[in-house]
Amino acid sequence: MNIAFIIPSLANKGPIILVKDLCFHLQKLNCFCKVFYFDNIIEINMPCEAKQISWKENIDFKMFDIIHTHMYRPDAYIFFKKPLISNKTKFITTLHQHLGEQIQYAFSGLKKDFIIQSWLIYLRRFDAIVTLNEYHQDYYKNKKKIKNTFIIFNGRNVQTNLDIDIQDKIYIEKFKEKYQIIGAIAYITSRKGYEQLIQALISLPKYGLLFVGDGPEVENLKNLSHKIGVAERCLWLGAKVNGYRYLKYIDIFAMTSRTEGFPLSLIEAAAYGKPVLCSNIPLFKSIVDDQKVCFFDLDNIKSLLSSLNKIESNKDIYSKNILK
Repeated sequence: MNIAFIIPSLANKGPIILVKDLCFHLQKLNCFCKVFYFDNIIEINMPCEAKQISWKENIDFKMFDIIHTHMYRPDAYIFFKKPLISNKTKFITTLHQHLGEQIQYAFSGLKKDFIIQSWLIYLRRFDAIVTLNEYHQDYYKNKKKIKNTFIIFNGRNVQTNLDIDIQDKIYIEKFKEKYQIIGAIAYITSRKGYEQLIQALISLPKYGLLFVGDGPEVENLKNLSHKIGVAERCLWLGAKVNGYRYLKYIDIFAMTSRTEGFPLSLIEAAAYGKPVLCSNIPLFKSIVDDQKVCFFDLDNIKSLLSSLNKIESNKDIYSKNILK
């Protein structure tokens, strides 16, 4: 079987990492894979041929059995480029987010509305739409002229024997001499809700925060940490390929998001058996229960602190349950 993937770039982000893992496993099943991408951002090496294209270029779709897209521009590309006369090629997209919830954190006003409405129109030309959980599937299958929605949970290749850079290890070990570590690994945007952790530090003198990742919200979070006097208890290491390598050095993993798709970092934390502090949004509750993670009420610092105390008293139980 020949499969083409179309993605925005080769950036070190969740949807792109997922495509990398898919190509790796599909080739083991003797599938031919090829990746097409638009932007000249190369942070991840694909295990197959990857070719940069422009919007004006036409992919020879008939060379492939499946065209699998991810994110807005690739879906728009299919809407305008898919042949009107059908052939054997099947067109599939994976939707990594709940559009009604997530787009508002990237765009506002008329632009937000345009992105959502145009994207929903683009989806009509696909033979199948893959969602990551029941919560997202319910949203899309109720939209007009969107057909064949399926659920495929995200998976993740995790090599727990990989270690981190020596200099980062030195930074973390010095940090651990003073604090227990709450860790966060992500592309850092406002929807991740990390300001809740920084605000909570005021009441958590024995804890420090470790952030692995970059993004548009980093400077705002750093400014907040200075403003409330906890900057010395925040360690910022920036974006890292295979960021999950840092999980072995943290005590508690934090998922404080306001909305999510199916976070790869939660799967990675589970693979390391890390206790997880988790916001109680519908998406997370559709994936895990309160025996596997400790939920807190979003934007409620008292609830967050209470949940951290509960984790501290039951670390072994949460670790065992999420790993299982």
